[in-house]
Amino acid sequence: MTKDGRSGRAARFFRLPAGAVEATALGVRRPILRRFLWLALIFSLGFAAWAWLRPYDWRSDPKARCRMVAAQVKQDRSYYWLELQLKILAGESHDLMKPVRLVASGGRMLEPADTTLVGDRENGTTGLWLKFWLEEADFAGPLHLKINDGQLKIRSRAGVPSLGRSDAEVFTSSNW
Repeated sequence: MTKDGRSGRAARFFRLPAGAVEATALGVRRPILRRFLWLALIFSLGFAAWAWLRPYDWRSDPKARCRMVAAQVKQDRSYYWLELQLKILAGESHDLMKPVRLVASGGRMLEPADTTLVGDRENGTTGLWLKFWLEEADFAGPLHLKINDGQLKIRSRAGVPSLGRSDAEVFTSSNW
């Protein structure tokens, strides 16, 4: 209480009757709302971390000596460009003498139209970018990449992927 008889609280324009319970406009007590918001925030952060850190494919073939990072599909008139980003596993190297082939539906084997090696002098080759020219019929089934002595799953579904308005889409999982 202060000297003038008022409490140290902020002034109110109206007084609640004795025995009334303070609540928000929605009738929810603030501690309950605060707990709900904290739980929603924790759940959202957990989902974002899972989506960001999950691997492209959970069971990558170690004989391939690399793993998929991402795939990008771009439409070019009635054809599609498929760009694959691969990261070479630690302590491994890519054998440039072995052919790299994309196995499309029906067993059709495609050579890359472009290959880009990523790395520096100190670490050597640490990644690969492969670019393939595909027809719409090549998306009729799953796609696999034969590289080194192994095989990587690129896509597990069938059908032309939905690209939206930009005519390009990046996929960070084999479920597209």
